[in-house]
This record gives sequence, C-alpha cells and structure tokens, in this order.
Amino acid sequence: MPPATPTGPAASPDCPIVCAASALGRIAVARFPHATRALALLCLAAVAAWGWNARLPLGIRWLPSPGNRVGIPRAFEKRLPEINVARALQLYEAADALFVDSRDQKDYEKDHIPGAVSLPMREWATAWPKMRDRLPKDRLLVLYCYGAHCGLSTRQGKALLENGYSKLVILDYGWKTWTEADGPTVKRPRARER
Repeated sequence: MPPATPTGPAASPDCPIVCAASALGRIAVARFPHATRALALLCLAAVAAWGWNARLPLGIRWLPSPGNRVGIPRAFEKRLPEINVARALQLYEAADALFVDSRDQKDYEKDHIPGAVSLPMREWATAWPKMRDRLPKDRLLVLYCYGAHCGLSTRQGKALLENGYSKLVILDYGWKTWTEADGPTVKRPRARER
C-alpha cells in the first residue's frame, strides 16, 4: 500500500495561482533585476510612510474621514465639529453666532447669509490681515463654503484654530444645504411667520 500524501491547495505543487506567481517572480527577477529591486524599495517606502503617517496626530488621511470631511488632519476633527442646517438656522435666528463665508469674494457678492462676513479661503494671505480684528475670539463662528467635498471652510477652521480661535463650527454641506433649507440670504430675506 503506498504512503498517504497530504491533500489541499497548500500541499499541492500544482496549484495554478502559486505556480504562476512563482514563475512570474522568477522571470521578473531574472530579466529585470533593477526594476524588481526598485519596486521592492518603493513598496517598503510606502509601508513605512503609511505607518509613520498613521501615528502622527496631524497625519494626512489616506481614506475619507468619517463624515467625508476634506482637508482636515485627525487632530483637528474634534476641535472643528460640524453642525447641520437646522442647528445653523437656530443660531442664526437667535443671533448667537457670526457666520463666516469661506467662498470666493465674487460668490459672496452674488449672495450670502445676511450678516455673514467674507473671508475667502483661497485668498487667505491677503484677506486674513484685513479681517483679523473683525472676528471676535469670544463669539461662536459658523464657517461655511460651497457644499459637499468643498473643504474651504474646514481648512479655514484649521487656520483659525492655529490663530487662537476655539469657538468654531462648520456648517455641514455649507451654502448648498443652507439654500436648500430656504435659509435667508441677501437676495431672499427671511420668510415671514404666518
């Protein structure tokens, strides 16, 4: 009686996937030794960069954040909470916050939330010195930009945190959600209560 042999994909030298990968590896190393080494170094560098980035609080997210927030390091996520449009409308009605428009100046001039100040994030270097004294640090600031995946208000929030501001919130989906909720704008005043 012949001895029993192990069975299964791991024991079989005829596994097509393992054989193909092994053959491709041997061919690549034999024909392209420098490219193979370069690819191996590139893979090692990517793994090392990923590990280093993951341990830093200011690391860059490689995947979208839980709320699909754009342009914000992990360390600032908790310090820049998002609010929905219902909460923003409450703050507006109660005059409890100052709204800050992060969009471009031309869009602010077309239409904006009444009472909002314009601080275009794309022109931060020139706009910030002019606006610094108009933004009180002791008042809640509601930052908004164009809409989903905009990122301007989030980057502006990060810049304001770095300049000593702590009372900041981001209007989730910004201008888009405000107008969809029929929030008041300069072109469309507040609706009268019936």
